[in-house]
Amino acid sequence: INITDSVAIDPSKRIAYETAFLTANLQANVMDALAVQKSVPGAEAIKMSRYTFSSTGDGAIAETDDATSTKVESTAVLFVPEERAVVATISNLSSLVTGGQIDLAAPTVVGNDFAGIRNRLAGKALDASSNVLTANGGLVADIAATDILTGALMNKAYNKLARANVKQLGNFYVIVAHDDVIADLRADASVGSWTDVNKYATPGTVLTNEVGTYKGFRVIRNNDATITADAGAGAVDVYNSYVLGYNGLGYAESMTPELRLRDGNDKIGRFYNLSAYGVFKYGIVDPEAAWVIKSASSLGANA
Repeated sequence: INITDSVAIDPSKRIAYETAFLTANLQANVMDALAVQKSVPGAEAIKMSRYTFSSTGDGAIAETDDATSTKVESTAVLFVPEERAVVATISNLSSLVTGGQIDLAAPTVVGNDFAGIRNRLAGKALDASSNVLTANGGLVADIAATDILTGALMNKAYNKLARANVKQLGNFYVIVAHDDVIADLRADASVGSWTDVNKYATPGTVLTNEVGTYKGFRVIRNNDATITADAGAGAVDVYNSYVLGYNGLGYAESMTPELRLRDGNDKIGRFYNLSAYGVFKYGIVDPEAAWVIKSASSLGANA
């Protein structure tokens, strides 16, 4: 926690503040666990790389010949980290009337809010993917209320990743979706095809907000995934769901997000500001490993 000298705080509170912020930020942050990460403190720009290698022939070697070699190709993707912050102002009066409870709650609230911002930023980075599947197989503007995410569409998404030889994240690919979309998936799943996390053989490996596996995907809840209101036919809301393999999402960081405590600078010291601040950037590293599925939901706000 970063505190100015003008703000007095008990050392025990300092630890409690930092713990509450870090816990809330980690628990609510869905996307970072799915990203390839690189941290270069103080860097203005950070290069992340993807590598390709494809040998030719069948690997046979004639007795008198040398083996054929193939170059490993490296493609650099440049990430330019950006400043991000949220600031909460706490007043002396609110602290008094809550018996100091607002002071203890504020780091958790700030941590949750900042995690939500990070989830949305990761989603927006993936929204830029040129790899798009629509639930109706056509234009986004023609998506109807009945064009929801199904197992058949999940199979198609799996094939897109697998046929490009995209590496899995563990033993599965990942789909990140809004709860409205996941509810449709659960309803679509045939008996035995959906596995809840509490039935995993190794439940200790569950990702943040993971709710189950289906059609070769680990299914992750993220209600900060992009929803475009009235984008479909007849003012149907269109949901973006993110299909990922290894190296699909990248996270570059030049300053680790931290909790900051600053004087409010008012004349009689009635306010102080509690903020989260960091310098980082999300983006796509390997375009073949990131797809967006656009669909409606039976639970959406469909006019």
